[in-house]
Amino acid sequence: MNNKIKKQVVTLIRVYTDDSHGHINQMLEQLHKRDDVSGTTIFRGVAGFGKEGHIHQSSLLDLSSHLPIVIELYHKNNQSEDLINFIHEQISNAHIISWDVNLSFEQLD
Repeated sequence: MNNKIKKQVVTLIRVYTDDSHGHINQMLEQLHKRDDVSGTTIFRGVAGFGKEGHIHQSSLLDLSSHLPIVIELYHKNNQSEDLINFIHEQISNAHIISWDVNLSFEQLD
């Protein structure tokens, strides 16, 4: 078996939102179905604040309390604006940043 390191320019898209609307699992499923998304990770924050200035933080008793969520994904297409618009349609309180990055990964032959 011969492993090769491949390199590719992709767009890294980072979505800042919270867990208040229960939309995270649906968003993950929809991103998973897309051919132009090569990987997605969802991070849950332990504390944060948004435009309202209210600090939200977790405790041992909290299951959900508007905690910050970050969705990070690699987009393989150079038409990322369409995907960003799609995410905005799915998540009403999203703040999205994106930039081109060099992705290197091991490809198995």
